[in-house]
Amino acid sequence: MSGFGAMKKESIEALKQEIDAMVDEAEAAQEEVPEEQAPVEEKVEEKPAVKKQTPSNPLEAELQSIADLQQQSHVFCGVVGHENNGKTGVVMDAHMYNVQKDGNYGADDQLWAIDFDGGAAACRSAHYGNTPNIRVWSPWVMQENNRTAYDYPGTHQRLMDILMFGLSKAKEQNTEGYDGPRIRNLLITAVDLFDQVCINNMKIYDMETGAKDAIEASKHVINTKIGWNWSIRSTRYHQMTAVCRQLMNNGVNVFWETHLSPEVFNDKETGAWRPKWEKQSDNVLNQILWFRKDKIRNEDGKETGEVRYEVEFYKCKTNPKLQGQMRTVFVTKRGEDPVWYGLPELRDGML
Repeated sequence: MSGFGAMKKESIEALKQEIDAMVDEAEAAQEEVPEEQAPVEEKVEEKPAVKKQTPSNPLEAELQSIADLQQQSHVFCGVVGHENNGKTGVVMDAHMYNVQKDGNYGADDQLWAIDFDGGAAACRSAHYGNTPNIRVWSPWVMQENNRTAYDYPGTHQRLMDILMFGLSKAKEQNTEGYDGPRIRNLLITAVDLFDQVCINNMKIYDMETGAKDAIEASKHVINTKIGWNWSIRSTRYHQMTAVCRQLMNNGVNVFWETHLSPEVFNDKETGAWRPKWEKQSDNVLNQILWFRKDKIRNEDGKETGEVRYEVEFYKCKTNPKLQGQMRTVFVTKRGEDPVWYGLPELRDGML
């Protein structure tokens, strides 16, 4: 029995040593062949997207846009004086001078005249023929079967239509790549007649008097006892002002021509004269040119036959050096040819 037990013990020891050797071998192999690892992805740092900065306040965007505005006109000029003093002629002369004398205008550039009294058409025809550089519009709309002849609402609307059409042209000529004719100047003659159109519209239509025309409206109880609402007339009138300012913003020089009426204070004439237009017109204009006629006399006080047509820079917000200055634009003398000088400051754009 003792021999069998000793043999069994030896067999167990041998088996144990064999198992230990196998374990050691496996561990050695495990050290030599490293375990496969999943590839490690390199982390790429993401940069935040650059956002286009848009101003939160709409006025901020406007502030940025007005830093580089196109060149605008600052000529909003009143041309005042009695009839036949050279008012329309000076404006047309300045335009044509720049077209014909290789000035700042193109060969096809235009002056538009909205002609309430026919003076622009007469001046163009007399001095420039049928030149396409001056375009004369009639604003009047006529009525049929009516004793007052004029359609006042239609005339007001036609004026606004022409102005808005001109504004669309002015905006078009400021677009990039535009190479056509340009509206350089706008002249409205006899603004005093347009003011009368606004007054008649107020009397006949705006206040609903039921009058058929201006004659009947003048006899209405509102006129004789109550009084008119003149703010309605002013509102109509300054619709023209608003569009003219937009034309200036798009580079068009604007001229309002009007006549003179006696100045009245406390229902009495003072002996002075004033421009015949809506009273706020003096305030909205940047310049006013006042035309006068001076008959030259000799030492004995007799007229020599020489007449000088002069212009005073009555108002000039844009060039204080011109304020109050006088210029002679035209001279006539009996038996001699007239001499035309024009207005150099207007020709050269010095207003």
